[in-house]
Amino acid sequence: MNELVTRSIRGSEMSISHKNMISLESVRHSTLLRQASGYIELAEFNMTPDEGVSKPAQKLLHTAIQLLDRLSVTEKSNGNAIVLRAEALRALCRFSDALPYFQLAAADNPQSITSWLGFGWCLKRLGQLPEAINVLTQGIDVCGNDPILAYNLSCYHSLAGNVPAAIEYLTKAISSDDRFRSLTNCESDFDPIRNDPRFVAVIGQPV
Repeated sequence: MNELVTRSIRGSEMSISHKNMISLESVRHSTLLRQASGYIELAEFNMTPDEGVSKPAQKLLHTAIQLLDRLSVTEKSNGNAIVLRAEALRALCRFSDALPYFQLAAADNPQSITSWLGFGWCLKRLGQLPEAINVLTQGIDVCGNDPILAYNLSCYHSLAGNVPAAIEYLTKAISSDDRFRSLTNCESDFDPIRNDPRFVAVIGQPV
């Protein structure tokens, strides 16, 4: 076999080997993200709104973070990886830690409703209600009148005492999805305006 042919074969082998390595890394990356997402979902099944994070849930969430830590530096900057880390930290009530990740995720993918919700959620729980309202308002401007964003923004306006705005966004949420009407019954964020005639009118009749 002449030298030229030998070099050609070796070059092909190296090319195939390189492609295989890239493929394996891609599979590894996808697997870690899937596993982390699964652990976060399992943790959420082990949590109740009125209680703190249970020990089983904490363990699952820490496992998810450990899986994400195994990603390369480049992979960690992937949008899905950022959102998953933010969700795990939020579920652990580590709102200060989760906040910059949600902020980064919203900037990286402005159409991500999950990122805007998490961003506002963390700000609210850190006592930054005006900032939370601004963030969800931005989210609605970008994503349109998404009912989940509108409902949460209505909650925040209620807590802030902005009754007209709370009614406006609650009306939009219910208009898009009537299931939000029943959620108001057990939503404590609406307690400040629960007896307001405008609120009663919105939840008591078709919008």
